[in-house]
Amino acid sequence: MYMFLPFLLALFAVITTLYGKYKTSYTLWGLLSVTTVAWFIHHATDSLNLSF
Repeated sequence: MYMFLPFLLALFAVITTLYGKYKTSYTLWGLLSVTTVAWFIHHATDSLNLSF
C-alpha cells in the first residue's frame, strides 16, 4: 500500500488552501477523508485476540 498517500493529499490540500484555490482544496480534503476512512475500514475489520 501507498502509506504516504494521505500525507501527500493533506499537503496538497493545505497548499491549495493557502493559494486560494478553494474548489480544488475542498476536493482534495474530501479525497483525503474518503482515503482515510477506506484505509481504516480495510485495516480495522479483524477482531483482536487478546487474552489477559
